[in-house]
Amino acid sequence: MQAGENKLRSSSDFYRSRRMPETSFYQLVDKYFDEFKRVYPRRYRSDFGPWRSVVDEVVEKFLRCGVVDYGFARVRCKECNHEMFVSFSCKRRGFCPSCHQKRTLNLANHLVENVFADVAHRQYVFTIPKRFRLYFRYNRDLLSELARCAWRAVRDVYGFVLGEEYMPGMVATIQTFGSEGL
Repeated sequence: MQAGENKLRSSSDFYRSRRMPETSFYQLVDKYFDEFKRVYPRRYRSDFGPWRSVVDEVVEKFLRCGVVDYGFARVRCKECNHEMFVSFSCKRRGFCPSCHQKRTLNLANHLVENVFADVAHRQYVFTIPKRFRLYFRYNRDLLSELARCAWRAVRDVYGFVLGEEYMPGMVATIQTFGSEGL
């Protein structure tokens, strides 16, 4: 191959199986999730709110992520006719490290290529007082309103300073995990 030439030599150059069951996180979830769910009401409910049914679905899909036994696609290269099996992913954001990273990179790429204008951008981090976090813990629907309130605050400040002809855009993400999370 000549210097600077970018040719794929094998399927491993563009696809690497994640082998999820071999990861420490997968093994931890697989081994202890049922016990965690059993003790959650007694040990964690008062601090973190009621058990949400979506947790069961997310964990079930995560435990199937990247496991060929639960489904795969057969992929063939049009140029060399090489074939391989690619196992299905769970597409769970925020829980599956592999799928979350892919989703994050795809979103960032989409925003840069198709959404953001060629203007200055700013990042803002909004926090809410600890005493208000309790309301969001027990009523998750309030989180979308929280994002809208943050956008209105930015819009109002920019409108006051720059005039009403400017309308800022916003991409909002909400973090509800961590030691003081919702």
